[in-house]
Amino acid sequence: MNRSITTLTAVLLIIFSTTVSCECTKGKSASSFEVEYQWTFLNFTWENENTYNDAVTTKRYIPENNAMAGIKFYKDTFYIAMPRICEGTPVTLGYISTSDTTPKSEPLISPFPDWNTNDLTNHTCDKLENVQSMEIDADGIMWVLDGFRKPTSKCPPKLVLYDLNNEAKVVQSFTFPEEISSSKGGFLNDLVVDDSDGGFAYITEHGSVDPGIVVYSRAQNHAWKIRDASMFAEIDATNFVVDEVVFNKLAPVDGIALSPRNPSGPRQLYYCALTGVNLYSISTEILKDVTACSGGEWRVNVTHIGAKPAQSDGMVVDNTGVLYYGLLPLYGVGSWNSSGSFDDAGVVYANNGTMIWTDSFSFDDKGYLYLLANNIHKYFLTQCAFDSTEPYVKFRILKHFTGTQSYLH
Repeated sequence: MNRSITTLTAVLLIIFSTTVSCECTKGKSASSFEVEYQWTFLNFTWENENTYNDAVTTKRYIPENNAMAGIKFYKDTFYIAMPRICEGTPVTLGYISTSDTTPKSEPLISPFPDWNTNDLTNHTCDKLENVQSMEIDADGIMWVLDGFRKPTSKCPPKLVLYDLNNEAKVVQSFTFPEEISSSKGGFLNDLVVDDSDGGFAYITEHGSVDPGIVVYSRAQNHAWKIRDASMFAEIDATNFVVDEVVFNKLAPVDGIALSPRNPSGPRQLYYCALTGVNLYSISTEILKDVTACSGGEWRVNVTHIGAKPAQSDGMVVDNTGVLYYGLLPLYGVGSWNSSGSFDDAGVVYANNGTMIWTDSFSFDDKGYLYLLANNIHKYFLTQCAFDSTEPYVKFRILKHFTGTQSYLH
């Protein structure tokens, strides 16, 4: 199978995407992604007015520098990851209620688990430094990936597990060693959770120096890492455009998704590079075997699924085995039923007005799939030097009815 997207195909798909976008904005469709919440700037439930004023004065809070990277839904609450890409980000993990009293536009975000854990004024390594993503398992344990590290970072990346059903108590924490992810520039980007054999997390290391997939065993409280050429950026997939901004970075493995439990065989882990169109998978049976992963023979088990019509960031699989993935330059979301041929994959919906950088996904318990569209490429590419003060909506949580649940169920 051809592993690259042709110029002609790209042009046709962009035309298709624009057409769909125009049609979808004329009226609501049963297959559309509808905006549920939106923000121009992110603001928080400050302890009091004096604290807020002091944060603004000292530039501990610079409104235009705050961005969203990940969302997860649990029991009528959205948990939100906000990486400290630039200065002036006082909260890296927060939440909003989905009650009827929460406004749909500019809802204030509360810090999770509290202000103290997010406050880096007196920086100790038990604080949440830079959260990029998280996952919530079926038992209500939120696996928080505090794994985005700048060259100036003081603490190594870590994984922290909070019990959402027990006052957000920390039930486990693991600090990643330097050979897994560097404390100076490592980028643990996204994760999925496997509840079998004592619990595992599979994590993408998006750092350009040593990209790969990290395996963490909760039972062993131990991690290991695999590396393969399929996890590298694809040179011919660079220079794609999203909202008039050219993405010219060689960004390695990023998106990750896990198939649901399968009584007839092991689960499959799907992954792709951000700068890339090819989708790959590997059996979790291989990943769980630390001895097998220590050699090179495991690489024969990497399967090339196919070439997507465009580059992707976030991905997710539902409990029926349907994979959903963003299509960044097409301003849309694609899907593929993993029980069939990848040739049957298609575009679910596209909208170039509301779906700018389709990133993180999450399911609720009522059959809805939620999508975070967040413009985040502008923050990373410019280090917040773009005109983020312009008053336009930058972050949207959209919803789409699938009638299914997360892969965790």
